[in-house]
Amino acid sequence: MIKTLFISGANNHDWERSTPYCKQLLEQSGKFSITVTENPSEILENAQELKNYQLFFSDYNGPMWSETAKANFESAVKNGTGLVILHAADNAFPGWVAYEKMVGFLWREGTGHGRFHQFKVEIVDHNHPITKGIDDFMQWDELYHKLVHMHNVPYKVLAHAYSAPDTGGTGNYEPMIVTTQYGQGRIFHQVLGHIWKGQEQMQAFESKGFQETLIRGCEWTATGKVS
Repeated sequence: MIKTLFISGANNHDWERSTPYCKQLLEQSGKFSITVTENPSEILENAQELKNYQLFFSDYNGPMWSETAKANFESAVKNGTGLVILHAADNAFPGWVAYEKMVGFLWREGTGHGRFHQFKVEIVDHNHPITKGIDDFMQWDELYHKLVHMHNVPYKVLAHAYSAPDTGGTGNYEPMIVTTQYGQGRIFHQVLGHIWKGQEQMQAFESKGFQETLIRGCEWTATGKVS
């Protein structure tokens, strides 16, 4: 079982639904043992406790953590703890250079999205363990556009989607699933996964493609392979 720390408790999106949904999805795969924290600074200040986890899953976009928590988080990922970034977690922590280097593509000045709509997510790397054997899929979601590539971080785009002008998009293909590396730590960035507070539907989480790539991405991030 992959011991996983879910980092949550604050987000401009509806973490009170997305976190338990993703927790249940991963647990049902039979591959993950999950602890959820809604007070990340507290648990992240305990460097010894963090050694228990193979994977961090961030559904967090909120106040900056303490300096001790940030240092411990950086050290853990640099030394091999995997990191999953879900949707608005790429909005977090402007100015924290190490975090920006982990994520690679972030919501910063100039980033946006059109209206919530259905679009095709196209797999562009069919050889990566996360996406090998995965077909293109249709997704109801926000389609983030003009994510900012920061600090010249090397990256791989595993899937992208066309941001159509008639839905408020750019007319370009935009990255939807991205991997990066920080020291020994693998990072899986799932740009998809929008659920707004007070918005009843959770369509963004219900597509087979979203669920498959999320589970596989978490496993690969923690272990370097997909079973």
